[in-house]
Amino acid sequence: MSASAFLLRTRAPGPQEVILPLPQDLPGQRVWDLALSKRPLEAYAHRGNLLARFQLEPDEVLEARFRLEASPLRSAPPWRGLLLREPPEAWPGILAHRGHRVERALGFLLSGRPHAWFLVDGLPLDPLLFRELGENPARLLPLGVAPHPTLYLGGHEGQRLLLLRTPWPGEEVPQWEELRPLGPDPLPWARGLAFASLGLSALGFATGPWPYLPYLGLLALRQGRPLKELFLRSPRFALESLLFHAFALSVTTHPRPELGLGYLALFLWNRLRPASGAPRESPEEA
Repeated sequence: MSASAFLLRTRAPGPQEVILPLPQDLPGQRVWDLALSKRPLEAYAHRGNLLARFQLEPDEVLEARFRLEASPLRSAPPWRGLLLREPPEAWPGILAHRGHRVERALGFLLSGRPHAWFLVDGLPLDPLLFRELGENPARLLPLGVAPHPTLYLGGHEGQRLLLLRTPWPGEEVPQWEELRPLGPDPLPWARGLAFASLGLSALGFATGPWPYLPYLGLLALRQGRPLKELFLRSPRFALESLLFHAFALSVTTHPRPELGLGYLALFLWNRLRPASGAPRESPEEA
């Protein structure tokens, strides 16, 4: 996977001394060119974490810029079969009771949303995404992946940054507030142009398909392969996305209401009849 530049940011609400984790090389991630906006009072390693202590003034913004190469982790630990017979919320307790070392892992999905999971003897365990993907296999398509839920029993999708590992159970610890990619991303601009053309077409101003096509092209580059994998595994969730874009394209040329009705029916069906009977709570949005 190619490397990308990212920015971590936090703001101090008042004068305070904070200890924050710094990104470092770990299984599934390689970090380099780390640059801090302020020199730390101290930097040190503790329990496998790279920590830095800062003295911040009121409303002072602290930033960390770095380059990241993230990659998927895959393993088949012996406890996988045991957990599949139990509810996901009970997994950490079951493994801890059986003598495994269970830690809390804190970081971000590369979409920028904070995310928390577990490490079991150093291997990832993500009950939240396991449950969410069991309901909606297209959950992580915006990140360009469509993994099978069982990947999260010992691995992950390779679209996350691990910053801190803490004992479980344990207290809340200070964290960075924001992760965002650096550099231009054409997808939001293409999406804005595409939906503007839809609005104009709906108002009677014919735009043709051309303003929508760059957005479709970028989506195909980022989501084409995972969408194909999703279609082979769960066709109705893949068809939902395809029907939406087919209807959107028709709006810019010759509207096809049957495509819109088909998309709406499939959207409702997928929400009312999820892929599995997992509980409906969801983790942080991707």
